[in-house]
Amino acid sequence: MVPKGIRQKITLGFYFLVICIIVIAGLTYGIMYRVGNKIESLEIIDDFLNMTLEVRRFEKNYFLYGKEEDFLDNATFLDKLAKHLLQNSILVTKLVGEHNYNDLWQSIHAYQENFKRLHGINITSAPSHAPIEDSLKFEKNIRTIGKKFTDIAEHTSKEERKKIKQLLSTTGYVLLFSVLLFIAIGVFFATLLARDIVRSLKVLEEHTKRISRGDFMLAPVGVKDEEVRSLLQAFNRMTRELRMHQRQLVQSEKLASLGTLLSGVAHELNNPLSNVSSSAQILAEDLDELEKDFKNGLINQILEQSDRARDIVRTLLEFSRITDFTWQELFLKDLFEKTITLLRGQLPTRIEINLDIPPDLKITVDKQRMQQVFLNLIKNAIDVIPDDGSIWISCREIIRKDKGRREVEILIEDSGPGIPAEIRDKIFDPFFTTKDVGHGSGLGLFIVHDIIEMHGGTIRVETRIGQGTTFIIWLPDRSYVTGEAT
Repeated sequence: MVPKGIRQKITLGFYFLVICIIVIAGLTYGIMYRVGNKIESLEIIDDFLNMTLEVRRFEKNYFLYGKEEDFLDNATFLDKLAKHLLQNSILVTKLVGEHNYNDLWQSIHAYQENFKRLHGINITSAPSHAPIEDSLKFEKNIRTIGKKFTDIAEHTSKEERKKIKQLLSTTGYVLLFSVLLFIAIGVFFATLLARDIVRSLKVLEEHTKRISRGDFMLAPVGVKDEEVRSLLQAFNRMTRELRMHQRQLVQSEKLASLGTLLSGVAHELNNPLSNVSSSAQILAEDLDELEKDFKNGLINQILEQSDRARDIVRTLLEFSRITDFTWQELFLKDLFEKTITLLRGQLPTRIEINLDIPPDLKITVDKQRMQQVFLNLIKNAIDVIPDDGSIWISCREIIRKDKGRREVEILIEDSGPGIPAEIRDKIFDPFFTTKDVGHGSGLGLFIVHDIIEMHGGTIRVETRIGQGTTFIIWLPDRSYVTGEAT
C-alpha cells in the first residue's frame, strides 16, 4: 500500500534507512572485528617469524665461528620459540593446521637434539680434529629443520596479510555499496516525494506570485497528500483574508483621499451653486419686470450650473463607491480631466497642469481604480512642488518589442525637487512615507503599484535631484489581458 501522506512517506523512508544503516553497520562491524582478529594473529605469527630468524642467525654464527655464546643464544631463542608456540597453541594450531603444529614441535625437539650433538662433538674434539662427516650431517639436519621453521612462519604471515587485505577490500566494497545504496534510496524517495510535493509546492509558488501581482485566485486543493492539501487549504484561507484586507486597504486609502478632496470639491461646488443662487434671486425679485430673453438666459444659466454641480457630485460618488473590478473602455483624456476636477480645489494657482493626450486615445481599465492611480500620482506631484511649477501629463500608444504587444505609455512629470537616491527603492513599499505624521499613510504609491499590476502593467520612476520626477506607466492593450482581476 502506497502511503498517502508526506509524513507516512518520510516515516517509511526513515525506517528503511535505519534498517539499511543497521545492516551495513553490522556488516562493517563484523568485517572490522575479523580484521582485528587477523591483526592479532599476524602479530603472533610475526613474533614467531622473528624468533625463528633469531634462531637461524645464531645458528649461522655458530657454524661460522663455533663460539659458545652463539650456541647459548641459539638455545635461548629456541626456548622462547617453544614457549611462544605453547602459549598461543590454539591460535597457532588454527593458523598453521594441527598437522603442521605437531610437526613444528617434533622439528623443535629434533633441531635441539641435533644442535646439542653438534656442540658436543665440537666440545670433545678440537675443531681441526672433529669428525667431519658427523659435523656435516648435523649441520645439514639443523639447516633443513631451521628452514622448515622459517618457511612455515613466512607462509603463514603472508597468508594472514593477504586475508587482511581481502577484508579491507571487502570493507571498501561495503562502504561503496552503502554510498550507492543511500544515493539510490535518496533518489527514490526524492522522486516519490517530488511527484506530489514539489508539484503541489510549485502550484503554491505560482499562486503566491499571482498574489504578489494582485491576483487573488484560490489554489486548487485536489492533491493526494494530506499535509499538502492542508497547506493549500490554509493558503486559500490566507488568500481570502488578503483579498478582503486588500479591498479594505484600497477603500481606506480611497476614503482618506476622499476626505482630503472634499474641501476642494466643496469649493468647486460653491461656484455653480453661487451662480444658481444669484440667478434664482434675480428671477425672484424682478420676475415680472425682466424681458423674456433675459429670463431665459438666467434659466439656462441655472440649468448649466446645476449640471456642472451634478457632474462634480457624480464624479465624487463614482470615486468613493465600492465596486468589483470591472473592465471598461474609456477615453484616457476624459478620465484624466475628471480626475483633475476632483483635485481642482487643492490645486494652487502657482501650479499648472498640462495635458498632452490624443482625444481619441482609448484604454480598457477599471475606471475607479485607474482614477485612484492618477489621483494619487497627481496629488503627490502637487504636494512636492514648493513654489511655482508645472505638472505635465502625456500619453501615447507604443509597441513594446521586448514584450511583443501594443501598450499605452503614460508619463506624469513634475518640476519638484526629485527623490533622493537612498529612498528611491522604498517609495512603493507599504507604509513608507516622508510626510509628517498625520499627513500621509504611506499607502498611496503602494496601492498605485498594486493597481497597475492588477491591470497587467508596469510602473517605473525616473528622478533627478532638483529637476523633478517622472512616473512612467505602461498598460497593455485589453486584447492581451488573459483573465479578470479579482
